[in-house]
Amino acid sequence: MVKDYFKRVYKDVSKAELIYWWSLRLLMIGGIIYSLVKEGLSSYNPPQMAANLVGMLAYEICQMFPKKTFPRFFSHKFQNLSILVFFLASFGGAFLNFYYSVPCYDKVLHALGCAVGVYVSYEAVCAMQIRDKSVCAPNIAAIAAMGLAFAFASGWEIFEFSFDQWFGGDAQHWDLQKAIAEAGSVDKVFMIIPLDEARFESRFALMDTMVDTILNCIGAIGMYIFLRINPYRHKGTNNINKIIEEELVKNAKENSQA
Repeated sequence: MVKDYFKRVYKDVSKAELIYWWSLRLLMIGGIIYSLVKEGLSSYNPPQMAANLVGMLAYEICQMFPKKTFPRFFSHKFQNLSILVFFLASFGGAFLNFYYSVPCYDKVLHALGCAVGVYVSYEAVCAMQIRDKSVCAPNIAAIAAMGLAFAFASGWEIFEFSFDQWFGGDAQHWDLQKAIAEAGSVDKVFMIIPLDEARFESRFALMDTMVDTILNCIGAIGMYIFLRINPYRHKGTNNINKIIEEELVKNAKENSQA
């Protein structure tokens, strides 16, 4: 059974894609081990990186679902982008501290992350269509994808809030002095979230969440516009609506002849 699983999962995956996936995963695992040894379980990095590592295995996890569930119909191609976002967010942003050392890293990553979220959600809508053998207008698929991506983006903000509220974390930077210590200087902190006056420092945690939300919207709307212009799974040889309709006609003919 295990052999059949791996055969099914990797039958359409190229060697280049496998090397790419596992290179990023091994780097992430190395970062988790290093963080545990150096900082211990009290650090935010190990659990945050572990959660993102699970996301980097999304396609393989999808293929563990029962046959009649839509995750089994995902194309492996979505992972080429999703794995990169998880890696950049966790290994690059948190472990290598790029959030503070690279100008606008956090801003760009949030916009990119939600754009990729809409792309993956579009693939999810297509997977549902294939499972249910149901056609769907491209514009409906695109708007549904954007809504699903916003749900995941909100889920991440809920995770950050929950981690801070009940587990003593500082994901939303309630402790400005801790953020300054991590960044190395005040200037680097306010490079990420600009505040005009010192009296607004008390709003830093709120600014962190709201800037993330605004950038999520920018990325999501950008990808939505792209999918409206280029619904790549609903046109040309990849038109799943046409494929589904042809399959339904074929099945109807076979049933009528039986």
